[in-house]
Amino acid sequence: MLWKHRTIILRIRQFLYKRGLIKPMDCDYEAMCATLLLEQTQAIHYYARTKEGNELGNIAGFFFTNFSYVDNECNFQVADLFAVDIDLDTKRFVKAKMDDINLNAKETMILLWFNTIAAQHVKLHAMANWGVNVDEALADVNPFFRQSSVVTVLYNYFGNTSFNGFFKTWVDEGLTSPGWLKPERPFVQALNHGIKENVWQHAQIVDLTKHSEFVNFIVQVRAIFFAEFQKHKDLFPGTDGEAMFVGTILHSLDHSLMDWNLKDPMWLDVDDPRFGKMAELGRVVKVGFVSDIPGLYFHKRYKGSGHPFYEAVYRKAAKINNKFADVMDTCIIK
Repeated sequence: MLWKHRTIILRIRQFLYKRGLIKPMDCDYEAMCATLLLEQTQAIHYYARTKEGNELGNIAGFFFTNFSYVDNECNFQVADLFAVDIDLDTKRFVKAKMDDINLNAKETMILLWFNTIAAQHVKLHAMANWGVNVDEALADVNPFFRQSSVVTVLYNYFGNTSFNGFFKTWVDEGLTSPGWLKPERPFVQALNHGIKENVWQHAQIVDLTKHSEFVNFIVQVRAIFFAEFQKHKDLFPGTDGEAMFVGTILHSLDHSLMDWNLKDPMWLDVDDPRFGKMAELGRVVKVGFVSDIPGLYFHKRYKGSGHPFYEAVYRKAAKINNKFADVMDTCIIK
């Protein structure tokens, strides 16, 4: 499996690092915190910004209520509020706090990455289940969409039922701590909590269009998607357009941005005294479950699909941001 190959490389790197033979890439943790908030779907947790001319500067606050995390005893926890302030002009970390705990940028980055993989991104997978149609009647009417639907349903099913079973291997290999094997299944607890917390109300996210390449792209492409969906709605019976947008464009772009943003998994500090266990898992997920799966025998992109709906959306999206448009997937396959 792909993750096994990549975790072997991670194990080698960690072995060499512990012996002082290699170093991670340089990391600007203050800039990384801003990137993980502005350039991924976590941007929906933007709450408000300071008024123009405020003596504090151009500061944006990102709030996460009922914030789930796993402590260094591998116990599932929920904080009342995790809050992060970012300077929108410099795109750098200003301050962060989880309940009554003040956090530095390095700690904040671990929490933001864990929230991405354990609470935020899984919402996209869950919503995608309403943006598909696997009925055999579509095999003749819209075979490409049906194929994409089947892939999404199967990947979501195996991801939900199989992922926790991998922990035994990772513990045996020394990649994660034995506490992840607790019968309470702390990671599954975090996943389920994230899904049940639903989606943060984020109408004010348009404030970030000038400060986030991702938000600027999504705000415009969402309008394009729904205009084209309306034109081609006869091809997508029984399909929720919002869920389809989330399960295709948002989901795939979130993966690509996760991969581009966290360039080195070693940036996640597994020796952190408060949050190191989450960093362990964060490294494994980064190397094994974020980037594209090579060697697929079927087409999965909007680009080159030959389908009237997907091609129409792609052509217009590419005029806004070609790099982002090129990684828009038509199904969940990572």
